[in-house]
Amino acid sequence: MPQAPPGARQTERRSLQIGVAASLLMAAMGISVYALSGSEALLLDGLYSGMMAASSFIAARIGANVVRPPDRAYPYGYDGQEALYVLFRSLVLLGILSVAVVTAGTTIVNHLAGQVVAAVQLRPVAGYAGLMVVLCLALAWRHQHDWQRSGRCSELLRTEARAACIDGLISAVAGAALLGAPLLASTPLQPLVPVADSVLVLLLALAVVPEPLQQFWRALRQAAGAACDPALIARTRTAVQELLSGMSTWLLDLTVMKVGRTTFVVAYLNPAMPVDGPWLDRLRERIDARCAELLGPVRTEVILTGQAPFTA
Repeated sequence: MPQAPPGARQTERRSLQIGVAASLLMAAMGISVYALSGSEALLLDGLYSGMMAASSFIAARIGANVVRPPDRAYPYGYDGQEALYVLFRSLVLLGILSVAVVTAGTTIVNHLAGQVVAAVQLRPVAGYAGLMVVLCLALAWRHQHDWQRSGRCSELLRTEARAACIDGLISAVAGAALLGAPLLASTPLQPLVPVADSVLVLLLALAVVPEPLQQFWRALRQAAGAACDPALIARTRTAVQELLSGMSTWLLDLTVMKVGRTTFVVAYLNPAMPVDGPWLDRLRERIDARCAELLGPVRTEVILTGQAPFTA
């Protein structure tokens, strides 16, 4: 398996540690401003930041494991832990969004039933929203920059960079909407003013939920052992076939699966002449190097067989 750039592990770990500190600060800010303003939208923002802090802390621990080589305890490596992290992180975020939606929906129903809804105090909102957007954009840039420096292979950093962007979007939209809500008083939307905060929570949840759903589905497929996109498999097959041309060895089939940052390639070969172990090792190394050029970090296996393993 190809090695990551020198210092990649240290870069990833340092970036995740910065993420933990920044997210804890943003979570404390969000919850504090919620206590001052009473805004459920800002509470959702603070909870999202708190989830980012927890996930960055866990990601740092997982990042130390996924770079370990295969051993008897995990014969196929530790890459599956990265996929499981993304999977459960998505579930936690979906849970937070679900609770926020239920709470906001209950507030709206109570308002329609005649219950008085406490007004949101807007004084601390502008400063909070502006500072949060700056912090989130800076954190997203740092994670993205470190993802590129570490070889563009860390699912952990890419996930955290996206999360920081979403957190910044939540803060910006929440701040702008809350500050602009009083302007609705002289419009046909005036009935929404008392529950503008709850309506905003519903809209934010609908805007944010596609991202964790997509990550959940992708991580679920990886954890379940699903194959990669057929187009990617076709490109990999072509590259291996070109490598084998003139070697009297036929490529019967090829499977490609991605787990975390690592792509697993299994080539099923039928050699036309007797071969020995050293020959097979050299061929696997050549296939591994060729696939790494196309796919990034890979782990390759070669199986000699006289019959293709799949019929379709």
